[in-house]
Amino acid sequence: MVWFDYMLDRLPQEDVSKIKEYFDFSPGEEKALSLWVFGRPAAGKTTTAELLLDLMRGMGHRVELVDGDAVRTLFDGNLGHSTRDRLAAFHRLIWINRLLQKQGIVTITATVAGSRYFRSIARANLINPRFIYLDCPFDIAAERDKKNLYKRAITGEVKHFYGVDLTYEVPLEYEMRIDSARLNPDEIVFEIMDHLMSTGILE
Repeated sequence: MVWFDYMLDRLPQEDVSKIKEYFDFSPGEEKALSLWVFGRPAAGKTTTAELLLDLMRGMGHRVELVDGDAVRTLFDGNLGHSTRDRLAAFHRLIWINRLLQKQGIVTITATVAGSRYFRSIARANLINPRFIYLDCPFDIAAERDKKNLYKRAITGEVKHFYGVDLTYEVPLEYEMRIDSARLNPDEIVFEIMDHLMSTGILE
């Protein structure tokens, strides 16, 4: 693991072995699917992920939702939105994904993942990941924003906000790109499931 090995180098050796037991995959170990639904704020990520969760559970799959905002609040509500804090929060998403994957549980992660570097870290450190990019233009996402984060970012009240004072890096790598400005949540989920089942990724 790229960032994982770097972090372990800074820990006592007795702690390293214990941590690796939790996060390293054994040869032949079941490696569940890891779905990442990402896009700029208010692109429809959480709504899509929740619908996917309900549908896949109804089909009998063992699946869990890993919501970026929820993980940030649960593990450390004091994390801000600087690049350093975002990276720390992103690392936690990867750790949680790996723990669930080791148990054979499909993960659906909903997160902005606005940095190509962050996304490359996830891809390098996960087994069997599938990235689903919800493409939504700035103006439409800002209009949909029920939390008024865009307005607060434009006025300077919120700092380090993707698309305002922090560049949202349009992805170059993904398994699916979906126009979430054109499709409603049910249509988005239909496209995702159709792709996963027609390609044999999901049964």
